[in-house]
Amino acid sequence: MKCRPGLRQCQKCRYQYTVTSGTPMHSSKLPLWTWVQALYLIVTSSKGISSVVMCRILGTTQATAWRLGHSIREMMHDRDGKGPQLRGIVEVDIKYLGGAPRKRKDGTPNPRGKGTSKAKILVAAERDGSVKGTVIPSESAKDIAAATAGTIECGSWIMSDSQSSLRTAFQPIADMYETVNHSAGEYARDGVYASTADGFGSILERAKFGVWHRFSEKHVQRYVDETAFRWSNRLRKKTKSKTGKIRKVILLVPVEKQFAELVRAGLGRRISRTPRYGFRTFPSMTPIVA
Repeated sequence: MKCRPGLRQCQKCRYQYTVTSGTPMHSSKLPLWTWVQALYLIVTSSKGISSVVMCRILGTTQATAWRLGHSIREMMHDRDGKGPQLRGIVEVDIKYLGGAPRKRKDGTPNPRGKGTSKAKILVAAERDGSVKGTVIPSESAKDIAAATAGTIECGSWIMSDSQSSLRTAFQPIADMYETVNHSAGEYARDGVYASTADGFGSILERAKFGVWHRFSEKHVQRYVDETAFRWSNRLRKKTKSKTGKIRKVILLVPVEKQFAELVRAGLGRRISRTPRYGFRTFPSMTPIVA
């Protein structure tokens, strides 16, 4: 049977498909070269790239670049728990994404930190390793435990600030749980600190205000996934200077390896447009293999 270039057909069920079927690139009318360029721009940027800038580089509309960005972010998440668990020393913290609160019209300040209406991101960072960020509905121990179920290896050494809900959620799975009291001015004590998790939160905050500026509540998790993917795809090496001092050097994982990881993760994660010009996902779709 004659068909257009790139179209294949299963010999058993006669289902027609392409190499992009069942992936975020499903039914895309864009050339694959445009997808490769968009992938390169996102994985090599330090804090992300906005759809406005991407559309100028790729020569597309802003709406197309926005769709491209979210399609690629769909390849970056590990919400299905297929990635490796965090182990060893794991730092946990809650990031309230949104910057310093503005004052009300009567001049009184809005609440900051706990109790605020900002997006709440639970950050779990393996020291000198990967990081996972999850949007949680509240700071309760129940929501925290549900968000991190299966992401941290039992028996790990967990560190956090003195927030009681974090202790309640993580102490049952921790071999050792230690805290630092930020309210008392204590930020580090004999190797006990949560600065790695705080650092990821700072990068996420700077990326929002410096690159994306604002995004809707329903897409917060996708932007967190993108930032976590870049953080986790870094190589940490120790080098010795001429004076004999040991220092840590952070390098990026080669781009071709990041591309391969994204392509594998994209299998079965088809997305499609909605009547309101958004998109919906099909996370349970079985990938098509030739």
